[in-house]
Amino acid sequence: MVKFKKKSLSGSSKRWIQRHHNDDLVNKARKLGYRSRAIFKLEEINNKFLFLNKNKNILDLGAAPGSWSQYLSKQGFKKIIAIDVLEMNNVSNVKFILGDFTNEDIKKKIFEQFKKIDIIISDIATNTTGNKKLDSFKTNSICLDVLDFANKNFENDGCVLAKYFNGELDKDIIEFSRNNFSKSKIIKPKSSRKDSKEMYVFAQK
Repeated sequence: MVKFKKKSLSGSSKRWIQRHHNDDLVNKARKLGYRSRAIFKLEEINNKFLFLNKNKNILDLGAAPGSWSQYLSKQGFKKIIAIDVLEMNNVSNVKFILGDFTNEDIKKKIFEQFKKIDIIISDIATNTTGNKKLDSFKTNSICLDVLDFANKNFENDGCVLAKYFNGELDKDIIEFSRNNFSKSKIIKPKSSRKDSKEMYVFAQK
């Protein structure tokens, strides 16, 4: 019988687990029944811009594990579609599509569900490789794709909120949002971890 040695966690993995367990927002989210601390970022940004109006069609990108969809489900939106490359447990009143948003076939599926998109929120971040330039480039490329998709498909009052990282292509994101939307703001939520390079761009037609 072959015996396998248990692979020990790296120092960075141990630190992440320790920080996660000691995180007040992680514990608060769990107590409130939300699947991740990301709920508080969306709540904070919405309190600032008041853009999540009821009776709107909304697209939630990078949705798994589902805390943003949970939040939206409680707000009484007209229709919610969530998309992710990872499986997501069911959320009441949310239609989930498994797939990559950047794939044209997935974009076609969106319009099989929606005649009009009013709001897009995106918390997409690609898996990290350890190469910070590459990681920011990949995530920020998707952010640009989200902004471009919103720009091409929104009507007069459409809103988009999308995550990006400080680093490669971040200036392109800011420039694109300012040139193609009537309103553009950059936000670093207080609920983001202090050592995180994540930022959010909020833009409105």
